[in-house]
Amino acid sequence: MGVSNKKGHAMMPYDDCRYCGGEVEERLDSLDYRYHGQLYIVENVPVGVCKQCGEKFLTANVAKRVESAVALLQVPVATVPVPVVRIP
Repeated sequence: MGVSNKKGHAMMPYDDCRYCGGEVEERLDSLDYRYHGQLYIVENVPVGVCKQCGEKFLTANVAKRVESAVALLQVPVATVPVPVVRIP
């Protein structure tokens, strides 16, 4: 069940960016996610992304889906090395 505006276009469940006030649009993106101290990269996540500053926002439903996908993971689709940088 979607929500429509006056022109009949689907409305996204995001307000303007809470950090800069920019417009937030929904798109599929990857997300860095930590679960029990392990870093995961979750792909194809529907996120709201601020057009101005790039901040990402998740709906509660999507956040639950991400956590569930990681918690139930048996075999990842890929594994990549992640560089570690320490600030002197």
